[in-house]
Amino acid sequence: MFRSDFRCCLLVEVCKLIMLNFPLPYADELIYSVIARAGVHMGVSSPKQLLDAVFASRLVIATVDLPNHLDRLRSLYPPGLRYSVERLAYEHTLFPVYAPFTIESRRKQCLKNMAANSRGSIHLMLGVAASRLKQSKYLRYCPLCLERQLAEYGEYYWQRQWQIVGADCCLDHGQLIEASINRHEHHRHQFFPASPSICPISSQYSVVPSAIKVARQVERLLHHHNKSAATFVQWSHYYHQLAGIADCLAGRQVRHDVVRERVLMHWPAYWLKTHGLAISETETNWLRAIFRKHRNAFSYLEHIVALDSLMPDNWKIDDVLAEVVSIRSGICLLVTGAPISDGNLNEKLSDKRAQWLAAINQENIKRARSKNGALYAWLYRHDRAWLLSVNSELYLPSIRLTHRVDWQRRDFRICRQLIKIRNAYKSLLESPRQSRNWYLTKLDHSAMVEKNIRKLPLTMLFFNRYCENVTDYQIRRLNFSLRCLGAEHQQRWRLLRSAGLSEERLTQAARSRLKEILGH
Repeated sequence: MFRSDFRCCLLVEVCKLIMLNFPLPYADELIYSVIARAGVHMGVSSPKQLLDAVFASRLVIATVDLPNHLDRLRSLYPPGLRYSVERLAYEHTLFPVYAPFTIESRRKQCLKNMAANSRGSIHLMLGVAASRLKQSKYLRYCPLCLERQLAEYGEYYWQRQWQIVGADCCLDHGQLIEASINRHEHHRHQFFPASPSICPISSQYSVVPSAIKVARQVERLLHHHNKSAATFVQWSHYYHQLAGIADCLAGRQVRHDVVRERVLMHWPAYWLKTHGLAISETETNWLRAIFRKHRNAFSYLEHIVALDSLMPDNWKIDDVLAEVVSIRSGICLLVTGAPISDGNLNEKLSDKRAQWLAAINQENIKRARSKNGALYAWLYRHDRAWLLSVNSELYLPSIRLTHRVDWQRRDFRICRQLIKIRNAYKSLLESPRQSRNWYLTKLDHSAMVEKNIRKLPLTMLFFNRYCENVTDYQIRRLNFSLRCLGAEHQQRWRLLRSAGLSEERLTQAARSRLKEILGH
């Protein structure tokens, strides 16, 4: 009985000490790290005792990214420090990475849940639990940053930039290293402080360019001051206009194939696959969805990948967020580009117009657009009618010289190229269907040939004579399967499966060839 009372009294005293001396968070330090340091400072080695002292509950889970019970932590600091739940969430958790991309009502509800016991609802509401992004299994760190922390503060701590998927490097030193702490292991109630034993100083790998691009935008996200979230309608409108600015529209429809090519030019396919963002060939892949009507929120990494592929190199995600939030409300401009009566806004509009006129007076429209991408984008979104009108007046008329191209000579040259291509693939039974489009992809200037095909009679004759139709291709596939399988495996289903054909798709001539092969 005496021992039990003594332990209770001791625990009460420890609680008082922690509440009086609870460590202040360093810049960009995770709440997880602050609590872990509190245990070290007070000499509390038992995870349960630390939970009792800080939260007065032993059921709190040590969450790295989106913790709760922030109102309890706020109460541990003097009122003069002005720590609020919102401040703790935005300055010492990963909430700023997710909040701008959800809707405003959900953002506010998440902050409310983070103040108390959310029971895992925050990860569900922000889509983290079902996200296609692959979270790192272990906590990560930068050795050189840890050495700098030790020299400046006398101890290590976990920085929040290290734990964000895709931002796999320190912008100052190099690739991040995985610590020996599993983020989701069975010790889920224990807060592990950063220390030399679990964060050994070791050499870092060279930085991947994709990681640098993500880390730069993530750093801006973490310090983004405009905390309100845009609506799905605003995001849909923004991406449709972005596709127009990037010449990825055909009428009102987004050219998803062009967008996909632009993304793969800027982001390696292996990197996208590693981070769960592989672009499939289906109609429902994430890249197509982000350029359609938004019905759900997309992750920060999906936004960064899409935006970086279509915007100038010096783009900033906080500028994008501010612009999206202003669409149809904050800017107070009509969709057609005509300004609503407001002195300050009209003054801003006049200034933007003057800048664009000065730019196109010095250079042609194409060069002015490439050098003033942000200005062009602003005018395209908010003053499109005026912009297109001015540009149309300055376009130089195209001078068509019909005699400058010897189409007969070009026709002979293209036809010789096509014959070489046919001879090279003639004996390859496994090649794709040798259609007109297939031949065009093998030429150096396929668009020119397709556009001027009426001026190339020999080329047209080649296509009419040698391009495979569906029947020819099916028969070739059957012959190839027959050669691969051999005489002992000439069952109908084997031949069809090997040829990649089905009973429903077979043409009549192909059926006759299949019967001939099978002998019945």
